[in-house]
Amino acid sequence: MIRSIGRGIHGRAARAIVVAACVAAAPSAAVLAQESAVDPASLSPATGPLEQIPVRVMVDSGFLDAPARDWGRAPRAGRPAEPERVFETEVAVEGAPWIRLMFDDVVLSGRPGLGDEAYLWITSLADGARQVMTARDLQRWGNTSAYFNGDRVRVELFAYPGAGPVRLEMSTVLAGPGVGVAPTSLCGPDDRVASTDPRSARVLPAQCTAFMIDDQTHNFLTAGHCASGLGVVQFNVPPSNPSTGAIVNPAPEHQYPVDPASVQSTFTGIGNDWAYFGAFPNSNTGLTPFQAQGSFYFTANTAPPVQSQIIRITGYGTDNTPLSANQTLQTDTGPYTSRSGTIVRYAVDTTGGNSGSGVFDISQNQIIGIHTNAGCTGTGGANQGTAIQNTGLQNAIANPIGITGAPDCNNNGVPDFVEIEQGAADCNNNGIPDSCEGEAGAVVGDLNNTGDVDGTDLLILLSAWGAEGGIADLNNDGVVNGADLLILLNNWGSPCG
Repeated sequence: MIRSIGRGIHGRAARAIVVAACVAAAPSAAVLAQESAVDPASLSPATGPLEQIPVRVMVDSGFLDAPARDWGRAPRAGRPAEPERVFETEVAVEGAPWIRLMFDDVVLSGRPGLGDEAYLWITSLADGARQVMTARDLQRWGNTSAYFNGDRVRVELFAYPGAGPVRLEMSTVLAGPGVGVAPTSLCGPDDRVASTDPRSARVLPAQCTAFMIDDQTHNFLTAGHCASGLGVVQFNVPPSNPSTGAIVNPAPEHQYPVDPASVQSTFTGIGNDWAYFGAFPNSNTGLTPFQAQGSFYFTANTAPPVQSQIIRITGYGTDNTPLSANQTLQTDTGPYTSRSGTIVRYAVDTTGGNSGSGVFDISQNQIIGIHTNAGCTGTGGANQGTAIQNTGLQNAIANPIGITGAPDCNNNGVPDFVEIEQGAADCNNNGIPDSCEGEAGAVVGDLNNTGDVDGTDLLILLSAWGAEGGIADLNNDGVVNGADLLILLNNWGSPCG
């Protein structure tokens, strides 16, 4: 259970509401690659990123001013103003060994160095540890707090009279997984079944799910909290070890390295948790994931309003019933329950490892979101994700970088450079397959632009014999003659002459 107790001091408008919602992960589930005080790139593979669960909260103090203090008499000359506590709230994640706050918007008025800066006062109710944060501190901490021991912290907002309004907003806190706490992501009995959907991949080392979409070259979407662990995408994943549940990797020809230069992501809370990225071709087969898998998801422009739709979630969630199903591809369906801003909710079974799965509207055959967070219980609730219309996500897809932005001149879903690596002719070495350039990039002697010089080209040249110029005048001397025939024969069967 998660709760918040908030109030504005002096009767001012203030809100502090916390709604239960953990990622779809059991405490013993795979490590999630989320924000950590330690750079994941600096960790050894054996260490991995810190396991932490994003928890949805709704805290908004509103804009508040510190009132002028009534001393009951005129203040003595030079008497300094004193700060007023204008807002207080408590955030608790029961059973969590630690909590870290993530701030969406904090307005702390005042002038640095002049003694009237507003500040936050954060206290662990487990051991009394305390952190004071000014606007400068928040910037240096990246709008996050320190890690606090225990499952509850008090947050107080102090301001000075006359220094200006202040405000505190939070929608997410990070919590350590509690020992023995059951996952809040199964919406009743576990109804997931095995799937062979070719569009969904397992992502390591993040141990999340990603899926191919309908952008030009069919790249991937996943959860933003998985972004720091995007290394390899795997398809056609075999059953896990039946005795231990340890994952078993597919053959190398079903694994693809992520292009780190392609990753665009955001993780600032439920509804703004997404990543867009691409992967290089397989080193054994030379094929892209799309070429090998042959399928992708269509994405909606916006998540629709709720109208009795059925949602499907397909991904690599943790499982122990049986252990061989752990982090293998499974799927489940359930009702679409609500849409609020860029948050979609649905009563569909998920567990840890499902983060990044597509939220699929069966009736429209479209992806309407990315699964990111839990919320279901055996008695109600709903799991949650980022709606497809999230502005940052749409901007990323519209402005691809790295391999996601690689040109595809013939719109066949395969980047031009990959086609050339696979043998497409590029006789002028400009990085564009000659088949896209017509005469300008055609193979010398390939008069019908098929990519080969053969008998058909010979017939075209002979039929033009003696003509003044034209496509059969290969040496551009103004006449089709034996010199052109010699060029064609020298290039016979050769893509580049």
